[in-house]
Parts: sequence; structure tokens; C-alpha cells
Amino acid sequence: MVRNRKKKSNVKLPDAHIKFSFKFYDTKSKGRKYCISAWKQKDIALTLERLKDISNKTFTEISRHNTYKFHPVKWEQTKYKGGFPDDDANKLNPFQFALIGVNGQKARVFGVYAEN
Repeated sequence: MVRNRKKKSNVKLPDAHIKFSFKFYDTKSKGRKYCISAWKQKDIALTLERLKDISNKTFTEISRHNTYKFHPVKWEQTKYKGGFPDDDANKLNPFQFALIGVNGQKARVFGVYAEN
């Protein structure tokens, strides 16, 4: 289970390594300034390094470490009330985690979980 700060989520995550896909990578919405492609080169390089490190962890491992602040996303509690710009992404289970040491500790990855 993914632990939310207040209560458990219904999403049972696998004990498999995290894999990244850029299928829903968005560079066109209003939040573009938060997009990695708009960042400084050093932050992009550091982000890719962090994603590589995270891909060596399982969902269980990352959810157990408070450092990553890994938790399900409740869109109504964010500034992106409508969720992802892609309808297919919104049908999946959203989550977020922090990218340690990137952009003054403010960088977050918003993603969805889909088997494999």
C-alpha cells in the first residue's frame, strides 16, 4: 500500500523496480515552467541522475523512505485540480515523489502507476 500522510491508499503497489516511461510527458500545458525541459542544464543532469537512482528501487523501498515524500496524489489538493492533461493518464493511479537535491528540494515527479 502507498502510505499517504493521513491514511492508506487503496493502491497496492508491486514489489518491482520502478520503471519510467515518458508516454505522458507533457510540454504543452500551462505548467510548462515546471517541466524538466525548461530547467537549467545542471538541474536536468541532476534529475536524470536521481531518476536513475530511483529506478534501482522498488515501489516498496521508495514508499518506506520519508525522504522521497512518495504518496498518492489527490488532485483536488493541488493547483492542478483537473489532473493530468492526458485523459488516459487520468484513468491510472497518480502519485508523486521528491527529487532529492534538485531545484532547491522543490522538484517533484508526478506520475501514474500501470502494471509493467
